[in-house]
Amino acid sequence: MENFPRYGNSYWKTPNFDEMVENGTEFLRHYTAAASTSMAFSAMLTGKNPYEFTDRKFYTEVQPTQFETIFSRLQAEGYDCHILWSPDYMTGAWPYVRCFGDESRTHIHVLEMQQTCAIQRPHDFTLERDDVLLEKTKQLIYDKLNSIPLTPKQFIWMHLPHVLRGRCSYGDDIDVFDEILGFARKKYGDESIYITADHGHMNLHKNIMAYGFHVYNLTCQVPLITPRIDGLKKVEGITSHTDLMDIILEGRIPKHDYVLTDTQYYCQPDRRLAVIGQRYKYIYNKRSRTEELYDLEWDPQERYNLLERDRYDNDKGELKRITELYFYPYRSEAMEALKGLRAKKDVVWRNGTWSEEAYVSARNTVRHIKARIRTKLKKC
Repeated sequence: MENFPRYGNSYWKTPNFDEMVENGTEFLRHYTAAASTSMAFSAMLTGKNPYEFTDRKFYTEVQPTQFETIFSRLQAEGYDCHILWSPDYMTGAWPYVRCFGDESRTHIHVLEMQQTCAIQRPHDFTLERDDVLLEKTKQLIYDKLNSIPLTPKQFIWMHLPHVLRGRCSYGDDIDVFDEILGFARKKYGDESIYITADHGHMNLHKNIMAYGFHVYNLTCQVPLITPRIDGLKKVEGITSHTDLMDIILEGRIPKHDYVLTDTQYYCQPDRRLAVIGQRYKYIYNKRSRTEELYDLEWDPQERYNLLERDRYDNDKGELKRITELYFYPYRSEAMEALKGLRAKKDVVWRNGTWSEEAYVSARNTVRHIKARIRTKLKKC
């Protein structure tokens, strides 16, 4: 989100995105329901938060969901449904989502358009831009879209990768995204296009790389641009990816007192859950059993955890009392808001049984050992 001029970036030019915003409805506080792709997809397509998938104990291959989905709804209405994405999503998303309606009727188009980089790539050389490869990538996308015959009832779920082939880092292809959006606008028209992201990226904020393990705003707040709904240019209330079914299929914008962003399913040890209200945001960290509270109006960058008592001063080698270092005038209001947000967390939170969590812990240990062995073998 922070890569777009609309939200503060001064480098890129995105005329198509900007025009879509001006002509459509812009959701100013829209949040993903999960900080990683497969969990986010599941929420986006079903309208259910990750904790509602009670059969999903941890990140593993799943059976097709029993929930109604955007795909199943549209297929029941006679829509021709398509998915367009890169090969990585056939192995890293499809087996873990399975929320695509009648899979025998869903057309899947797999395109070699992803540049593997950063956390997905071993650190053995530095990527550089390749303009020739980029042109081939764009043409591949255009040719595929042109090959799908236009019909009156058609739904295309196009998920562009983190980085398009030919570019070399996260956020390096925003201008290309805008070009592809321009192509789609000419082909389908603005009234048929919805723009969002499955999740965000920490971009080294708080010294955290990438995404998936945290629920801070850069990861969980994402853009949502739709055709104009009810004459609204902007929606200032909080909304979630769980609202997409209502927004896309019904043109209805739900109202919430709070929304949720999760990182893992209930048996996983490193789960973090955010309960996001109109002003305050509460985070629960499962492994450490610690809590965080942020005032998103006073501190939108989430620098100051209102529940932190002391901070270690590396220069002096001493603990310092946070309340004496950081001026915050709304503490009583924040502590009152905490009660409600914590109560919401308690309603949806669950832990696995001892045997379930022991199994997941052992499974994760084996996976880490195998990953380290593979890394060492590649270096040999």
